[in-house]
Amino acid sequence: MAFNALTSGEIATGKPVAGTTQTKIKDNFDDHESRLQAIEGGSATTFPPLTFRVNGPYSIEGATNSLTKTTTNFPITFTGGRLLIDVAGSGGTTEIDIKYKRGAGAWTSIFSTRPSVASAAGNDSISSNGVLDPSNVSLLAGDLIRVDTTSVQTGGVGFTVRLDYQRS
Repeated sequence: MAFNALTSGEIATGKPVAGTTQTKIKDNFDDHESRLQAIEGGSATTFPPLTFRVNGPYSIEGATNSLTKTTTNFPITFTGGRLLIDVAGSGGTTEIDIKYKRGAGAWTSIFSTRPSVASAAGNDSISSNGVLDPSNVSLLAGDLIRVDTTSVQTGGVGFTVRLDYQRS
């Protein structure tokens, strides 16, 4: 529905307000509210990916829990996850896991198959094998999120974890 402007005759001082004028005001207000809801709905699900950056020679530490952590500000549902390797190592495979924790609960993986990249893939490689576990992709506001490495490339330097999500 389009906005319908009120005419000067419809709002003249001293004249009674007609039912058609009231209907026009109501229809304009309804139109305004539906447009706001459409804008909020569109922007509420469009967010930049959640990224975790690990700089330097991460292979020195080997497999490590809790490389970095954050929390959720609002309920989210993960829609994808990728591992991007900067400088490939001389051998091995880098595999990461993303786990979440709610309150005093245990850390739980969001993946049924964790993203990984073999050193043979070379520099600037991206995983294509990560599979989300549908029962563990919906998080609540305040949930903790952490990045673990389950295996590392020998001599690998730097990687980024990219998590796509939408507001739930």
